[in-house]
Amino acid sequence: MAQGSGSRAARLRSGHRATLVSLMLGCSAGALPVTLFPAHAQRAPNTPISPPPADAPPATGENGGLQEIVVTAQKRSENLQNVPIAITALSSQQLAVAQISNTSDLKAVTPGLGFNTALGGFGQPRIRGIGTTTTGPGIENPVATYVDGVYIGSAAGTLFSLNDVDQVAVLKGPQGTLFGRNATGGLIQVSTRAPSDTPTADASVSYGNYRTVSSSAYISGGLTDTLAASLAGIYENQQYGFGKNLYNGEDVQKHRDYAGRGKLQWKPGSDTKFTLAGDYSYLRGDDPAIRPIDGTLLGVPSPGGERDIDQNVQPYLKTRTWGASLTGQHDFSGVQLLSITAYRNSFLHAIIDGDQTPVPLVAVDQTQKDKQFSQEVQLLSTAPGAFKWVVGAYYFWSQGRYDPLRTTITQPFGTIVATIDSKQTLNSYAAFAQGTYELGASTHLTAGLRYTIDDRAIGASADTLTPFGPDLESTTASKSFRKLTWRLSLDHRFSPDLLGYVSYNRGFKSGSFVPQLIPAETLKPETLDSFEAGLKSDLFDHRVRFNVAAYYYDYKNIQINEILDGVLYPFDGKGARSYGIDADATARITQHLTVTAGVGWIHDRYKSFPNGYTTEPVIDPATFQFTVLSPYDSTNNRLQDTPDWTANIGATYQIGPITLAASYYYNDGYYVDPGNRVREPHYHLVDASIGWTSPDTHLWVKLWGKNLTNALYSEQLDATSTGDNRVAAPPRTYGITAGFHF
Repeated sequence: MAQGSGSRAARLRSGHRATLVSLMLGCSAGALPVTLFPAHAQRAPNTPISPPPADAPPATGENGGLQEIVVTAQKRSENLQNVPIAITALSSQQLAVAQISNTSDLKAVTPGLGFNTALGGFGQPRIRGIGTTTTGPGIENPVATYVDGVYIGSAAGTLFSLNDVDQVAVLKGPQGTLFGRNATGGLIQVSTRAPSDTPTADASVSYGNYRTVSSSAYISGGLTDTLAASLAGIYENQQYGFGKNLYNGEDVQKHRDYAGRGKLQWKPGSDTKFTLAGDYSYLRGDDPAIRPIDGTLLGVPSPGGERDIDQNVQPYLKTRTWGASLTGQHDFSGVQLLSITAYRNSFLHAIIDGDQTPVPLVAVDQTQKDKQFSQEVQLLSTAPGAFKWVVGAYYFWSQGRYDPLRTTITQPFGTIVATIDSKQTLNSYAAFAQGTYELGASTHLTAGLRYTIDDRAIGASADTLTPFGPDLESTTASKSFRKLTWRLSLDHRFSPDLLGYVSYNRGFKSGSFVPQLIPAETLKPETLDSFEAGLKSDLFDHRVRFNVAAYYYDYKNIQINEILDGVLYPFDGKGARSYGIDADATARITQHLTVTAGVGWIHDRYKSFPNGYTTEPVIDPATFQFTVLSPYDSTNNRLQDTPDWTANIGATYQIGPITLAASYYYNDGYYVDPGNRVREPHYHLVDASIGWTSPDTHLWVKLWGKNLTNALYSEQLDATSTGDNRVAAPPRTYGITAGFHF
């Protein structure tokens, strides 16, 4: 039987009858078991790297109140409190205080945002329950990540450090008009520091437990009257692992990585600006450390601690990403022209023990390569008047491939080596327009449309070498997906300090081919209709900022995945309905004390979902214990990886040169399978730091700690046909960081 052929129900029935013998012997000639397991996060630096000024609280505005926050959520610079979108915006100083060092940490300070990982280097953000657990070439997340206006299509590129960041803004809900590209659930918008004409330099060094050494540096200045440049870099080496592989005594969950970014900005005139940027990052780690839960496939308890493994294959991870962009901007009379041209390339190589035991049964060696090119052109109105508008066009090309994905299975009668080479190509074209009309001094109506055409093609071959001879199969296919999406909102300013809005948005994620399957199978396009109402307020003379939003989602063709006998099978569910509330608050209690807080609540349920599945423990006392997948009606069950409640609170107290900071994050747990059997329990995270800054602000030092209660929780948790497994998140870490600012 060809890999992936036959009905999904038949595959589940086969899984229900699975045994250890069938796992080893059921891979007959022509079958290609493609193993994709959950894995440890790409180790973006875990050591906090503080941008200057170190540990500063939110800047103050007039009368000691909170300063205005400027965002570009509607492609123009606007006060956050005037934008009718639910947004959590964090400055570099706020990120430093909260010890947010990489994108996966953002969940601790952003209500409604989750962030899991897969296969060691794939980022899987999720906003208000909208996200994906599926990976592979050409598979994109319905939560988009943008860096300096450039969309990052590969999941391997969405995990990165935040060492030279100016601001991170998380936009919640579909952004299907101005951003569009897979912004179904929202987007993470990262803006890095622009080159400065004035010379500036920052550097820091850090030492932490697990013998972790890290450093970062940033330098910028003018080269000529019209030319400025900046360079940023970061390095980290965690020499001791969080756990050990008991099979060979080697450490696991350790890493060494470095990254750099350079920018060159040219201003030939007062109305024209060009920015050329390039970045590169590299990581090598002993990840992912996948640990079985409640016993291994062989029916014996998992030895060692919660971060230890016992596997004959040492986990291996290497990632490499780089890219370049050219942004041009020119201001005409009343109109601004913006062009963003970008190219990105990513590489991921991972080796894992597919059976997670010390017995040589299944080994997986995966190489995935992704590259993309994008071109966006915008025209933005800048003239005063009652009507503001933006129009634009967007082209995106990407190619993702397994090069290759190889699974080696050791059997009593010989070895099976199954290899898949798969390449998925996308050409996407979009045009968009959005306008805001001032109905009166306090009321605005916004409407926007975007039309997207996605042309996809796939070519794949499967080569299975067995003791009985080779078997080669291949497939090619192409398909086009077209969709109109929109935004409609009405906002009204009830007072200078209170804005209310309602909106209706539609988001779209195009269908795609499943790169693991031969013959080719197609995932349906996802569509999300969002109805939202919100309030934005500045209270008590702008000393308290409180924003709240309530929403209702109708989600169609939700993409689910199951792992059956080591094979990842993405498939379509009918959809889901959910509703919830999230809120952010910042309060400047005194001149010295600032408190931030956030909360998110969601009620989420699958629609009619008779083709779901559940994992079911089965015990054979004479041989072993394992788990199987069975067909299960998951109608009205809760969505994967979506907690009902999340909450965070942080406080900064600054007196003279001393800054005290602490933060708390709560997650009430979530299910990882549509059958709602395997659950991540609730957990709490506590971080804290104490810092000193010299009177001239040039020198600073900070003692810091993360996960101070040493909470055990999962970076990735999965229920599969051969057992439940997980990768534990980092334990308690602490250290000292010192730096200077010029």
